[in-house]
Amino acid sequence: MNVRRAWTSQSRTAQLVAAGAAAALIGGFAVSPAVGDAPPVRYPAAEIHKPSPVPDRIMLIPTTTPATSQKVTWRAEAPADWAQAEILAAPRALVGGVPAADATVSRVMASRSTPVNTTLGYASTYHEVEFTGLTPNTRYTYRVGDGTNWSEWIDFTTAADGFDPFSFVYYGDAQNNLDSAVPRVFRQAFADRPEAKLVVNAGDLIDNANSEEQWGQWHRADGFINQQVASISIPGNHEYSGGLSTFWRPQFPYPDNGPGNEELKQTAYYLDYQGVRFIGLDTNHQSNATLMAAQTAWLEQVLESNPNKWTVVTFHHPVYSTTGTRNNPNVRSQWGPLLERYGVDLVLQGHDHSYGRGNVATARESAAVHNGVVYVVSVSGGKMYTLNGGVNWTGNGAEVVSSSQNTQLYQMIDVESDSIRFEARYANGEHHDGFLIRKNAAGERTVNEIRTPENTTGEQVTVDRTTVPVEGLVAISAAGYDPDEKVAVYLRNTKAADGRNGVFVMNLVADELGRVDQRFALPSTAKNGSTHHINLVSENQQITSPLITVTK
Repeated sequence: MNVRRAWTSQSRTAQLVAAGAAAALIGGFAVSPAVGDAPPVRYPAAEIHKPSPVPDRIMLIPTTTPATSQKVTWRAEAPADWAQAEILAAPRALVGGVPAADATVSRVMASRSTPVNTTLGYASTYHEVEFTGLTPNTRYTYRVGDGTNWSEWIDFTTAADGFDPFSFVYYGDAQNNLDSAVPRVFRQAFADRPEAKLVVNAGDLIDNANSEEQWGQWHRADGFINQQVASISIPGNHEYSGGLSTFWRPQFPYPDNGPGNEELKQTAYYLDYQGVRFIGLDTNHQSNATLMAAQTAWLEQVLESNPNKWTVVTFHHPVYSTTGTRNNPNVRSQWGPLLERYGVDLVLQGHDHSYGRGNVATARESAAVHNGVVYVVSVSGGKMYTLNGGVNWTGNGAEVVSSSQNTQLYQMIDVESDSIRFEARYANGEHHDGFLIRKNAAGERTVNEIRTPENTTGEQVTVDRTTVPVEGLVAISAAGYDPDEKVAVYLRNTKAADGRNGVFVMNLVADELGRVDQRFALPSTAKNGSTHHINLVSENQQITSPLITVTK
């Protein structure tokens, strides 16, 4: 995989903003319009977003076999009998803009063409093709059109057949300011993870479910990215208005492998991608007992039968809300226990127009480590809500680790064989939050915070007893290390001079999850009535145990 930036890195684009602004102030001056000149007329949305025979709104839609197949949807004024796509193994060059004479170019006719009546007085027709029989982990070039009017040639790469490290990007609600604030978020995310294989949208892509203008703005905000990076999206409440948006299924023909209810078709589904099971759920039916029960039973079956090491679940309404008096008790009570029981790694959510990240409180192991499910809420658009102090988390047995308000964010997730690296950045490319999930072959997991001076010192060593007889046994455990990190164990008398580690006891080596666990006898220097701390000293941490009293 490509070498990735440090947690606190800032993109070169963001670094140049101040310099560019200064140059603009120095090198230019304002010119006022002449007195009496009429201001420009706002260009009408019906003209901006009007379809033509030339394809636009092109999207890659993942299938259940992403190593050997790929769906593509697009919009164009093309007769259904003529809508088509062409594909070939990606050449080094398209000399003269066309494939070489000896290149094998496959033509695939559209399997579906669906007109959608719009709010701007015309129909938008969406077309769908599926490329099959592809070779895993192979770059392809494709175009869509009607045989005469074509899109540009576009590249994508099929998934590997089985596990292979990859990155994906996750967005909370875009929804508002789609033509002004959102594009910079999408573009910065692509600049920081150009090799990302997937984009996850956790609902509320737009504000008004059936607005042709807003769907057009959303597609323009993402530019060419959706054409070459496949999207996993689930609907939020703003994709519903008297029912699911009429735009949803024509644009997003996701796998039809959900619970089986017609209302949940292509809004609840799953797919496996290079060692990760992605599961999408539809939280817009919380008050419908039948549809919630159907999703709950289906979710358990999909989790129980998961052959992959990693699991990512996405839905719109959070298990633990971050803003206002919002609360989703049916989501929490029906799905929360399953997410925990089956060891889901990430739960990616939206709806609350702020950032919140945390876990159930009982999973906490130390100040910097827990072993539970990570729940995240985020926002990418310009509409913001005020944080509620985490009361919906703490009131339901969870804890907030990181939060922010009035910040547009994107999240980059890097999947490796033994770890998932998560980082949230602001729209200007600056770091906000991050953590590292480690998991071993047995399914044991630790979730590690980015190290800081505050969370790599202090009382973080757990002991099985705080009263120990002379030369008696005590068991210690600690986490937050790198795999195979060397850890020195000391027993320090509370009367010892400051700055001294104490009496050396032994050396330990952290396991693959960054943990140490050891039982040992107190050295003979620990006399009856003395008090001590056990110090663990390593390259990355200097942590201690609670006070231990030695008795007869």
